[in-house]
Order: sequence, then C-alpha cells, then structure tokens
Amino acid sequence: MLLSVACLLRPEKSAGLKILSLLSFCVSIQFLYVYFLLKGIYFEPSFLNHLHIPLAWFLGPGMYSLYSVTVREEKFTAFERSFYLPGILLLILFPILHLVLPQIFLSHPIDYFEKGSTSWPDILLLGAYSANLVFYSSIVWQTRAAFQLERLKKDAGARILLFVIIGSGSVTSVLVISYLIRDINLLFISVLSTVIYAVAGYLAQIYSPEVFSEMGPSMRDAYRNSRLEGVDTNDLENRLESLMSKEKIYLQEDLSLSILSNQLDIKPYQLSEFLNQRKGTNFAKFVNGFRVAEAVRILQKEEGANILSVAYRSGFNSKATFNLAFKSIQGVSPREYLRKSKVS
Repeated sequence: MLLSVACLLRPEKSAGLKILSLLSFCVSIQFLYVYFLLKGIYFEPSFLNHLHIPLAWFLGPGMYSLYSVTVREEKFTAFERSFYLPGILLLILFPILHLVLPQIFLSHPIDYFEKGSTSWPDILLLGAYSANLVFYSSIVWQTRAAFQLERLKKDAGARILLFVIIGSGSVTSVLVISYLIRDINLLFISVLSTVIYAVAGYLAQIYSPEVFSEMGPSMRDAYRNSRLEGVDTNDLENRLESLMSKEKIYLQEDLSLSILSNQLDIKPYQLSEFLNQRKGTNFAKFVNGFRVAEAVRILQKEEGANILSVAYRSGFNSKATFNLAFKSIQGVSPREYLRKSKVS
C-alpha cells in the first residue's frame, strides 16, 4: 500500500508509475482480505466482504499494461482499456446488486473452504485468477526470446526476468490450486510466499540496482526479437529495397503499412519492427524519404515545375503533407528549394 502511494507521489507522472500504483493497491487489498478471511472478520454492508473480487480482475490487465508501456513502449490503447471492463463493471454492480438483492452476498469467503459450498463470488474470484494466468502467459510468450540458453548465460537481465516470471507465475498458480482443492493452508502459503518474494526482490533491487537495470533492455530486446522470429531480415531488406528503388511502390498515394507488408509477405507489426530496428525509423518517415528524394529529382530536372504537381507525382496525397515532409528532410520548403536552386 505504501508502494502504491509512493508511485503516485513521484515527480515523474508516467503511465508506468500509475499502473504500478494500481497494481500495488490491488495486491494489497487481496492480502488484506486473506487476513480478514483467516481471522473471520466481516463487514456491513455485506457486499464489502467480497470487494476484493473486482480488484482481482485488475491484476492481469495491470501487469499486461505495465509490460506494454515499459517494454513494448506503446501508448495505453483503447483496446487495452477494455481489459479492465470486467473489474470496473463488478465494482459498479456490487453495491447496486446489494441494494436490490442483499441476500446474494450473505455467504462468507471462508465458507468455500470450511463448508465446501461454492457461491457465485467464489466462481468470479477463481475466474479472475485464471484470467491473470492467461495475461502472464501472454507476456512470457512475447518475451520468449529472452529465455534461450545462450542468452541466459550472458545476460543478467534475462536471468532476473526469468526469476520474476517464474516467481509470480508460480505464486499465482499455487493460489489457483488452493481454490481448486479448497485448501486454506495452501492459500495462506501462497500469500506468505508472495510477501517474502516481493520483499526479497525489493531488497535485491536496493543492493544490486545495476543488475535490475538490465532487465528492461533485456525484455525490450526479447520482445523485438520475438516479433521478427522466423523472418530472414537480410532477404527482407533486399526485397524491400527492390520494391522501393526499382518498382517505386512509394509513388502509390494510398500506400500503407498493411499494403507494403502484404507485398513483402510479412505481418504489419513485423515490418514496423524491422524498420525500427534496422532502419531506425518508422513507416511514414521511411516512405516519405523516398518520396522527397523523388520530388528533388523532379525539381532539379524540370525548371519551373508546379509544386502541387510535383507533390502528387512524388506519391503525396496533399500539398500540406508534401511541404511538411520536404521541409523536415531538406530543411527548407519546396518553394525555397526551387528559389535557391535558381540562384545557384
């Protein structure tokens, strides 16, 4: 809980810190409710005894969002926001349902373990933890390139990452198993293990910050490598060069990342990653570079060429886009370029 507050008080207001704050808060609530369960502490109104369930639905999405903004370095998209809908809806519905049907909240969480009864909140909670495992598995799959034996031998960040994933995955798995076999002692062990694991990781980060600082780059490299898995990058570069220089596909006004990737027989995200890794640019800047070069050739060859005509003949679909791209690459507008060419 202290970590959750600390993340919000940090001067840098990054999306990663906000997500980490949410995760820390939700985990703290899970711990508190296990304590309440073991001690037989209950609240009124009765829906408060089950309020940890909606928050459990935030854990998996929170981990995935943290991975997305820190490793994939992508913005928090509307699609990712949809992952939080189950938790948000349950937070809204619980007090409303209590007003309409208060009797459905009369069961206590401990009844699942001691009486062997299964209520709808128990099913929702088990569903949340199972969904969390799916999110964790997705993160592991997307960073699987980090766990190759050769990389683990030489990359301390990859080894730390493996430790983190195995630890968090194991604890969540034990928690799910404790519910499946109705073993309250196993539930206690899973929570205690999480606390010990978190404290150990925190202390390790304090005493060896340089090792943990390597984990971010390791995950980013692994993510990028996994996106280009199975792609012959040298062959891709040759085919891309042929399409751009010989066939001049950039002259198509409607050329998009999807169209170009189809021509190369790869996925759009793979082409995007290739341009980022090998060319150090994005799709728009890459294509505009060829279009501006084409425009320069036309302007040099045809004295008094019409600017708008040159824009369309170079592959641009508007004069404004052409002017912006031309100035960003050449440092001057097309008209200024023409004027300087005449003077020289």
